[in-house]
Amino acid sequence: MAKRVLHGIFRSEWSNDSIVDTFAKLNLKSGAITLTESPDDGCEDRGGLEREVFIDADENEYDVCDCCHDHIMKSVMVNGIGHCVDEDIVCSDKHCESNEE
Repeated sequence: MAKRVLHGIFRSEWSNDSIVDTFAKLNLKSGAITLTESPDDGCEDRGGLEREVFIDADENEYDVCDCCHDHIMKSVMVNGIGHCVDEDIVCSDKHCESNEE
């Protein structure tokens, strides 16, 4: 049986080149990320948030939604022009406001 929960690192990368790593779990079914420790929330100004990823023990990276910040992005097929089907990347949380049209 495949793993349903991955343990790894939630990484945020900032415009001042700083990186903050926090231990986390990823529920593969829901796409939800749960931090398993408190993040380093020091008072230093890191600038703007550039990117967030979840990195599993095998160093696979999962892009994190830049809207809700607590679910990974997933690939879905959507209707395209005519009879075509296109691939799109959306937040795995169906209630995330980034998925609203």
